[in-house]
Amino acid sequence: MADAKPQYTRLTRSRGRSAFGIVTTARCSLWLGDDHLLAVEINGYSENYKRFHFRDIQAVLIRHTKHRLVWALIYGGLALFFAAIAFGPGIFAMAVIFGPVAGLALLGLALNLAAGPTCATQLRTAVQIEDLPSLARIRKMRKILARLRPLIAEAQGQLSAAELPARIREWRQSQSPGTASAEPGMTPRPTYVIDDPAAPPRIL
Repeated sequence: MADAKPQYTRLTRSRGRSAFGIVTTARCSLWLGDDHLLAVEINGYSENYKRFHFRDIQAVLIRHTKHRLVWALIYGGLALFFAAIAFGPGIFAMAVIFGPVAGLALLGLALNLAAGPTCATQLRTAVQIEDLPSLARIRKMRKILARLRPLIAEAQGQLSAAELPARIREWRQSQSPGTASAEPGMTPRPTYVIDDPAAPPRIL
């Protein structure tokens, strides 16, 4: 019997990979599978697929951006410009032509403000950090993250409050230089210490 095809649920609409989605032709979207996330990138006639299994996801990185403010200035400027042409002194045809254009700019401004603050989202695994351009709004990101959190916890297991301090100490010790003991018969790895950023490091 052939294996059943995985079922996917769309999490985000397709969005451009560039800063404002108007320069590049690549469009990205995010889908939810049974045990993984699927990032789909469509560029012209080609499609690229990247799967991120819940057990491999280490972190979701969110950084606030100013794209919302930039778009507000763009839409607001266009609305004022076309409104001045439409309702300024002139022929009636100018109002008929440019009045709806000013209304569309105002609609874009309202939708941009209603969508909430913007962000840049990245997904980190043990081998890569992947940009998720379709997750560009804080409100949408929080909604999807609330949906993914229990799925990731189920796949990876969840630490109790008592286990968390011990795991943090283990992680700090593994990151500290010179804490790992050398194996028998092997020379310990040298530790580098930088006293002055302008001077070369000392070897201990």
